[in-house]
Amino acid sequence: MANALIVRPRTDLLSPTRAGRAAQYVRMSTDHQRYSTQNQAAAIAVYAAQHDLVIVRTYADEGRSGLRIHRREGLIELIDDVRSGRADFDHILVYDVSRWGRFQDVDESAYHEFTCRQAGIKVCYCAEEFDNDGSVIASIVKNLKRVMAAEYSRELSAKVHAGACRVASLGFKQGGAIGYALQRELVDEDRRSRGILSKGQRKHLQTDRVLVRPGPEGEQRLVAQIFREYVVHRRSQASIARLLNKEQVPNHRGTAWSEAMIRNILGNEAYIGNSVYNRKSFRLRQVMKKNPPELWIRATDLYEPIVDKSIFLRAQQLLSEQYVRLSDEQLLKKLREALAINGKLSVSIMASMDSMPSAALYAYRFGSLREAFRQVGYANSERDFDYLDARQQSGAELSRQASTLATRIRALGAAAIFDADTKVLTVEGRLAISLRMARYYTAPRHAPAWLVHRRIVEPASLILAMRLDQQTNREVIDYFLLPLDEMATERISLTATARSRFARYRCPKMDDVLRAVMTQVATLPP
Repeated sequence: MANALIVRPRTDLLSPTRAGRAAQYVRMSTDHQRYSTQNQAAAIAVYAAQHDLVIVRTYADEGRSGLRIHRREGLIELIDDVRSGRADFDHILVYDVSRWGRFQDVDESAYHEFTCRQAGIKVCYCAEEFDNDGSVIASIVKNLKRVMAAEYSRELSAKVHAGACRVASLGFKQGGAIGYALQRELVDEDRRSRGILSKGQRKHLQTDRVLVRPGPEGEQRLVAQIFREYVVHRRSQASIARLLNKEQVPNHRGTAWSEAMIRNILGNEAYIGNSVYNRKSFRLRQVMKKNPPELWIRATDLYEPIVDKSIFLRAQQLLSEQYVRLSDEQLLKKLREALAINGKLSVSIMASMDSMPSAALYAYRFGSLREAFRQVGYANSERDFDYLDARQQSGAELSRQASTLATRIRALGAAAIFDADTKVLTVEGRLAISLRMARYYTAPRHAPAWLVHRRIVEPASLILAMRLDQQTNREVIDYFLLPLDEMATERISLTATARSRFARYRCPKMDDVLRAVMTQVATLPP
């Protein structure tokens, strides 16, 4: 039975002469229209008038699930105001317990209410039949209501998931992005086509469904080429991505090709006409987990395959072999075999041999490539591997710097996402910054310099070059935020002199980078 607020005849709803101050919190998810924020606000207004309260603040979350506080900006702002002492009210009015939240851990709901009560602010559930006065009966009923709200979400989630699995078993797409060389077709309940959906378009009728179909022929041919390069010519995924970027082949994201993109294509059954659903689950928005293959929902032979099935199956076999974890001893055995065949070891030799793990893996597992070579008895290399060791550590430093910058941008209220594959930080979905390490380099008869290399396809409009120290090439000493126009050549050199043409782009500290980035965001069109 739905909660209802009863207004009895001859109730005086005029503004009281002596009123307390209250804030109202309203939330609407997508499951019940009767819980619209307008309906909640109307009921809360009646309650406020009956209890001599004046509503001075409104916090709202529209179209937000109550399972977690994540992305509920209204509730987050409310709790923050309470904790910081900015709250200028002594009551918080909520329609009912479920609008406060359907937290799967009921203690989380209680915790947020306790935070308010500690600050001397009472949370009132206007449509509930109990007064939240701390009495034994009120506490029992309130906790029971919290459990019921959480259980409702659990039951609804199970029903929705069962329905989605049934629809997926019929071959219909259940949301999510479409892959390269594929497109979405909208059909009615009788599978009659309503046309192809463009990016961003959605179905509007509940009875309509979406089918995956092969995309443009040129993209289909490219997918077939990717499989041939991987299976027949035995190119690595990174090598295929470099080849596509060198040839400036565009993709569906409008960014440079990455190893992860190639991996997704090689493992996608859509290219042999299949649809696979429920590989991962995110029940009740708690923890994303991978499901075992027996729980996958697979619909087969939905359309003509883009890739020959025998080639696809061979690709799956190679992928499974590629990601088998080798023990340290197995890695050293492969290295000894390579040494016996070639008489020496180097990064290029390792890269040229089939089924040979990467040099980066050896450096990671043994601390450095030099140490791996030493353990197989090869300590006479003429090459100085300090460069390789430093390169690995500088890569970790780049990720750390990117994480710090993204966190500080988000603290200012802006969205920031870092793509570890492309090394690009996107701010507010509009400003793309390519992060680069500027390594120290010196040569005879040349002044010391820090080199920044241009990528074949630049996925960003700005480049953040992080200059490393001269001694170890591992510690960031300052930053240069450069427009892409300044990278007219294959590489540029940064110097320590103030007379350099790049000196005006120098940011001594992360704070200076932050200010420069936010200034750039402010100047972009909405």
